[in-house]
Amino acid sequence: MDGSIDSRLAETAALSLAATSTECRFVGCHVYAARLHRTRFEQMEPGLPAQYQEEARLDELRETHDDLIGDGMQLISDAYLRPLRAEAEARGIAFEGLTPEGMNHAELIRAARTLPADLVVVGAQGHGAVEASLLGSVTERLLLASIPGDLLVVRAPWLPSKRPVVVGMDGSPEGLAALERGIEIAQAFDLPLVAAAVYDPFFHNGVFRTIADALPEEEQRRFNFSAQEKLHDTIIDQGLEEVYREGLERGATFAGERGMAIETVVLKGKVYPELQRYAAEQEAALLVMGRWGLHRGGETLIGANALNAARCARGNVLIVAPPAEPLSLPARVPAPETARWTPEAEAELEGVPAFARPMARRLVERHAAEQGRDRITPREVDEAASQFGMRGRATPRGPAEAEAVVLKKRTRLAPGFHRHIARSRLLGTTVQRGDSVLVYEVAETVPEGPVRVTEETRLDFR
Repeated sequence: MDGSIDSRLAETAALSLAATSTECRFVGCHVYAARLHRTRFEQMEPGLPAQYQEEARLDELRETHDDLIGDGMQLISDAYLRPLRAEAEARGIAFEGLTPEGMNHAELIRAARTLPADLVVVGAQGHGAVEASLLGSVTERLLLASIPGDLLVVRAPWLPSKRPVVVGMDGSPEGLAALERGIEIAQAFDLPLVAAAVYDPFFHNGVFRTIADALPEEEQRRFNFSAQEKLHDTIIDQGLEEVYREGLERGATFAGERGMAIETVVLKGKVYPELQRYAAEQEAALLVMGRWGLHRGGETLIGANALNAARCARGNVLIVAPPAEPLSLPARVPAPETARWTPEAEAELEGVPAFARPMARRLVERHAAEQGRDRITPREVDEAASQFGMRGRATPRGPAEAEAVVLKKRTRLAPGFHRHIARSRLLGTTVQRGDSVLVYEVAETVPEGPVRVTEETRLDFR
């Protein structure tokens, strides 16, 4: 506490949360720095007029200064604590006041560890707020410190209406702990809750373009960039989305077991910008995230997404500490019995890189189900490969090489500058009449049927 605007918002939030518990130990803390003033005074002593340079006179001045500063700052600290104490007692909340002397962030970290605190509530900025910054230095140091409990960063009125609580999940135990905490708060304040997962389908495209530009043309052909890029566009990205969606479904089951019905949403992009954008769009009462995610590094005290969300979000952010005992999601729902694969079809799947085969298998089975087939042969694999670009390399058994492919614009006004992109997308892939490529549709192939596009294939744009 320091009497600033964000500090007062934090006090309101802390009181509101404390009132939900019958056994809460509620502590208000203001740190003052008397020794800092004493150090500054000693540094100024050589510049004092000659009549004040005598040691006896300096001792008298030091004593007077210490009394004024020490007593004055203690009075200020008591003044900060008094209204909070009165409001807490009016609500029947037992209140304790702490007024340690020292550096703000150091004493707050020490208090959080010593108590130890299950939750630290702090304003985003204090009296030293800088207009260009969204997070004060004391709060940022708390985020970067090793403290035992959760940390709530407050910069907006606490739960002003029935707005949702948004929880970021990524399948990690820390994300599940964030969901559990979000459920507790949503239930305590009768708020809706949304679990959101974010994956980045744009990353590999950028990487592929960078690599393609760096390699000689011959190496590009050998690597088969167009096929690899399409593989990532369809199988890997779709597979990632399914993985996150499945995790959210299991999270919804986890919430249901605790008596909470939740919504789920999968977002595309970078994690913390998308989470804070979505939270802002929903006018969320609170964004909740785990201190770490799936990519936790052993040397760091907080993950980059949690730290940046706390820094940049326009609303309140709760950073949840890992639980003492790791939580686990409910077991996966058993998958329905899938179609039967022939040995020849299994061999065809070898054309897909090993790390992507489970995702490719699911896409082939989905394609077969859409066609009403319960048996998967090389025909179904080839059809899915043509549709989704699953082959990272050619297989011994494959479609004929295309002599020519005729591409017609799907709409008359579609731009023509996509031609060079379409060429790179088609190279090394299998296409047939009716396939879509950017703004074009495959109108004709020579020979007819599924064909593989090579460097020798003539592309006719119409």
